[in-house]
Amino acid sequence: MPVPDSSALWLHQQGLLKNELTSARDSNTPALGAAIERAMASYEAYYRARAESIHADPVRFFCAPCATPLERATQWIAGWRPSVFIHLLYSESGIRLQAQLNDLLDGVHSGDLGDLSPRQLGKVDEVQRRTITEEEEIAQEMRELQLGVGEGDWDLEEKVGTLERIIQKADDLRLRTLKDIVDFLEPVQVVDLLVAAADFEIGMRCVGMDRNITCQ
Repeated sequence: MPVPDSSALWLHQQGLLKNELTSARDSNTPALGAAIERAMASYEAYYRARAESIHADPVRFFCAPCATPLERATQWIAGWRPSVFIHLLYSESGIRLQAQLNDLLDGVHSGDLGDLSPRQLGKVDEVQRRTITEEEEIAQEMRELQLGVGEGDWDLEEKVGTLERIIQKADDLRLRTLKDIVDFLEPVQVVDLLVAAADFEIGMRCVGMDRNITCQ
């Protein structure tokens, strides 16, 4: 598993998981289920490793020294917004729905993200509302921390401890949002989402590197 601050290893792992999930997508159910379990276990292990790194040095972790400046500029509290998973789901669902609209009108169902049921769409809305509310609560804590420093509150040890708690809350919400979504998706739909998430993270790193934006 990735070491606490090595985003490169995590992205490499994401590439391996993407290949495994893609290969298992059209295979039998046991193989697909096992691939999904490994992918979710990888996410949980990754966030455990992040927690250790956050505790060791919250300030350095917040600065994300292993990320490209492009990634740092688009991140939210040392990572992607938890709601990114929801945006990826909607985006992938829309692309697939458009591609197979005629089949759906003919009553042919694919069972992938382009074929979300009304119940599933309702669940997505529930998770989205809850996630956005919690994002705003965490963002408010971050604003209060920054305001305190600006007003001359220089108890830095306390501030660093507060920063650690805020980052950890953000990470907890990231993982919980993903797990909440996976809970109501069918296996093939889970694969579609996890592959889209891997493509997103890997793609952001590649864009940063292509623009000669490199780690320092």
